[in-house]
Amino acid sequence: MKKTLFTWLLVACSITAAFAQYEGKRFVSATAGINFSTDNPDRSASSNGYGYNFNASFGKFKTQNMARGWNLGTSLGGGKSAVYTNSNRERDSGIKQFGASAGYFWQYYKHFNDKFGVFGGPDIDVTYSYAKTYDTSNGVTEQRAHTFTLPFGVSAGAYYTLNERWWLTGSLGFADLFSVGYITSKSENLDTGFKSDYTTFNYKLSPTITLPSVSLGLRYFFRD
Repeated sequence: MKKTLFTWLLVACSITAAFAQYEGKRFVSATAGINFSTDNPDRSASSNGYGYNFNASFGKFKTQNMARGWNLGTSLGGGKSAVYTNSNRERDSGIKQFGASAGYFWQYYKHFNDKFGVFGGPDIDVTYSYAKTYDTSNGVTEQRAHTFTLPFGVSAGAYYTLNERWWLTGSLGFADLFSVGYITSKSENLDTGFKSDYTTFNYKLSPTITLPSVSLGLRYFFRD
């Protein structure tokens, strides 16, 4: 009996030591994506698109179960498509959307063993986005909008240890709890030439939950 109890104590101590190795560790995480699309219908003009998104996090474990740090992100989308003005078909090409963000995060971890665990926590960001769209409800109106947002949300993920320097990470879901935004927009009716500008301030209090949110990334731990 004493030998069995002593064995379990040794196991518990070794597990605790495995968890404690994260304290003080600095890391960088990244997720990236790229996409291309082509649409070539029989009875209308062809179109194509391209885009990318990239997100990085730089953090440090303050304790074995809590880390915090900075988030940076950017995305872009563009392509070629047909625009009909006064019954004439024109080609529109170039960047249709762009985004950038920076913020701070807190993450709390549950390590199930030395290979697998989950994490989650809040984050606050400053974001900027640009978008060019077309409204065809009354002729063809080109709209260009610049949006600045300050969102507060929570996110959750999981990790799998590849080796002492690398983790494979995956997103499980996220929720936007609160945000305030400022939008400046310009529009032009391409049929009549009528132009207009407007500015909007908005805020959102109701949470928007996205589950599941599947994306994979890598995390690298720096040497001490």
